[in-house]
Amino acid sequence: MNQTILSLTDFSKNSLIATRYSLELARKMQARVHILHAYRPFTSAFQSSSANQKDEQQAKINAEKELSEFIDKLGTNLNIPVTSSVTQNNLVEAVNHYIQKENICLVVMGAHGASGARLDLLGNNTYDVARDVSRPLLIVPEQTSSFKLENIVFFTDYQQGDIKSLKSFNELFDGVLASCTLVHIHEGKDTPTDDDLLTLTQWKTTLEKEVGINSLSAEIMHVPENIESINQISSRLKADMILITLIDSRPFFEKLLHKSLAKAIILNAQTPVLLTSEDTE
Repeated sequence: MNQTILSLTDFSKNSLIATRYSLELARKMQARVHILHAYRPFTSAFQSSSANQKDEQQAKINAEKELSEFIDKLGTNLNIPVTSSVTQNNLVEAVNHYIQKENICLVVMGAHGASGARLDLLGNNTYDVARDVSRPLLIVPEQTSSFKLENIVFFTDYQQGDIKSLKSFNELFDGVLASCTLVHIHEGKDTPTDDDLLTLTQWKTTLEKEVGINSLSAEIMHVPENIESINQISSRLKADMILITLIDSRPFFEKLLHKSLAKAIILNAQTPVLLTSEDTE
């Protein structure tokens, strides 16, 4: 039990669901769980340094109290090693700092935070972590009932980063039997040709060879590249988890990095989403 899952919390309902998911996942992986809360105290240039210091101390006390109450909600029958901490930092810096200190194999967080219905802010933290964290990031939607890993859907656009994504998944969940379907979205007016199908088949073969597996299925979908299509495909394939690679150079996933589709997936995916990037270790 050398690996640790880092579960991020802002004490929201979704982060509680994500942390429970982390605990179930840790049992399967024989890993530890560390629950981390990052906070930023109120400070003002218009008040004295002693007043700012007092506010910082109170913020830490409040954060520690809320973390204790949060852990109480998880129950006592955890059956795995669980540690926790609070840190005065922004979330991305806090996550990367903890990764440097500990053997973190996976970061888990909810899609929806304590900001509630403020969708302009909701997901900003998750989106920033997705872009900058150096470990695979698993985003758990609020409607997730429990951990399950029988059917995986891997959205691909034929880039080299997909090899790293599939290897990361394989290493994380080694020994967990799951069916994985490789899905390429073919957008545009023209229906997929035999050459398009051949390209997907060849990429499937390449991935199997590079990762050392031989169990991928593959489908090409002639639908728009949007969250509605992703959710519909995932539902039809009964996905328990979606795999996506964040790579800057390709057209579809460039939108994931820089535009609204990434946040749409983060905020509105109905299935847990495992994100990796070119910088994932």
